Amino acid sequence: YCDFCKCSFPDNATNRQKHNNGAVHKSNRQFHYDWFKEPEEFIQEQMNKPPCRHYLSQGYCNYQLQCRYSHITYDPTGQVIYPPELLNWLQERQRADQAAMMAVKTTATASGDINKNPKYRLPRGWKVRELPPSLKPPPPSQPYSWNNSGFWD
Repeated sequence: YCDFCKCSFPDNATNRQKHNNGAVHKSNRQFHYDWFKEPEEFIQEQMNKPPCRHYLSQGYCNYQLQCRYSHITYDPTGQVIYPPELLNWLQERQRADQAAMMAVKTTATASGDINKNPKYRLPRGWKVRELPPSLKPPPPSQPYSWNNSGFWD
């Protein structure tokens, strides 16, 4: 099972190598890791790319944020014009950040003490129901023995 592509394939070295070297997998992996970058860093990376000629001439590019070229343009006065897909990405990040902050505040309020032992939570933008099978916690309805589990220090 590939967590980035959300697909399964027969598990052997050839299939794994073929899948991991595929363009779709590489794109999905890059998109996943881009989500955890700071917005300023992500925008700067987009601005550092050379301009996309197709986007400049047609006003649209099928690759959107995954394009190897920049879709950021400038108006005649030199003001930056961000493409719609980048604005949507920034809005999604802002919503995820706000949801994470609300979850932290709710947890702190419910516990009665903000400085008490910290509660573990998922990274920004992650939801338990969207986790890949390899990262989902065991179901609460079934007993689970933690005796054979490894822990990181």
